[in-house]
Amino acid sequence: MERTVKRKKGPSKEHRKDPIIQIGLLMDSNGIPMAFHTFSGNESEKTNMLPAIQRVKKDYEIGRIIVIADRGLNTSDNTSILSGPNASDEKNNDGYIYGQSIRGADTEFKRWVLEQDGYITTMEKNKDGEEIPFKHKSRLYAKEITKNDSNGVRRLKMTIYQKQLVYYSEKYAKKQKYEREKAVAKAMDLVKNPANYTKATSQGCTAYINHISFSKDTGEIANGKELSINEEKIAEEALYDGYYSIVTSEKELSDKEIRDIYKGLWEIEESFKIIKSEFKTRPVFVSTEDHIQAHFLICFVTLVIMRVLEQLIGKCHSVRQIRDSLVNYSCSYLDQNYYLFDYRDDVILTMEKAFGLDLSKKIMPLSEIKRISRYTG
Repeated sequence: MERTVKRKKGPSKEHRKDPIIQIGLLMDSNGIPMAFHTFSGNESEKTNMLPAIQRVKKDYEIGRIIVIADRGLNTSDNTSILSGPNASDEKNNDGYIYGQSIRGADTEFKRWVLEQDGYITTMEKNKDGEEIPFKHKSRLYAKEITKNDSNGVRRLKMTIYQKQLVYYSEKYAKKQKYEREKAVAKAMDLVKNPANYTKATSQGCTAYINHISFSKDTGEIANGKELSINEEKIAEEALYDGYYSIVTSEKELSDKEIRDIYKGLWEIEESFKIIKSEFKTRPVFVSTEDHIQAHFLICFVTLVIMRVLEQLIGKCHSVRQIRDSLVNYSCSYLDQNYYLFDYRDDVILTMEKAFGLDLSKKIMPLSEIKRISRYTG
């Protein structure tokens, strides 16, 4: 069993004040879950990533790996410990492909992103067959970082070598502009009517308001008369609409390869949506540590089975469709050990072809049902 996990109050996307437990999911390059890692609600995912990876490498006797993660896990420690300085072309350490914040980056990086020199535009086809422009550029860069020493006591300076990629998407630009305009509209209403808002209801717009503060006791806005819109921040953000950046230790990869590999993260996002909505991972209705771990283990094993099924049938049906079909595929007892199967859909037809089964009979004896069960088991 994993180390003791304590329920603790921590950041919640639903802004709940209940104690929570966090879960990290590790998947292979095919989108199949390999392991999960639980940690306390008040701990940072940034410091839990490396221990989880080391445990998986040890358990499965895995050699060199490349970690693909979003920008939330892109820290100096997580980068330098995985790949080391990465000055040569030798692959002695693990690797990474991380999302990189542009708006939160240093001045030099922002300047490089906005410089139009070096950008290349190529045409690609999306999943619908439409041609879309891929505007991108990259560079090999010696980046100076500050990391913790082995004891976590002192901060040490270090130079790491990485490939930095930036690309532009008009669709992403429109999305960012729309989301910001919606948040700014809310911010303007808050400035005009501060009494209508609290800390909880003002989520998502406070970044665009100057000098806002809240009462610790009530959550109400404490300085409603001093508020104004941060026009400078709005203009600064607009400069980077549509730009996205990825950094990697894998210097030999092309820009397209880096982007395509990074896009695989959507399977992690989708897996979390599945275990939250389809498998009811939360809320957790048990309280002891062993029971909590068992609950997550059941959800994890279910996700693995569904993902493997999805792969075996060529990903032509979603996990939700597979689950709904299997739930509905049942039988009722007729007489003398004969059973009636009265449900059949496209998912069942696909599984018949994939596994060489014949499930077309509406009435089957128990002996045949057992034979099919033995075959599939």
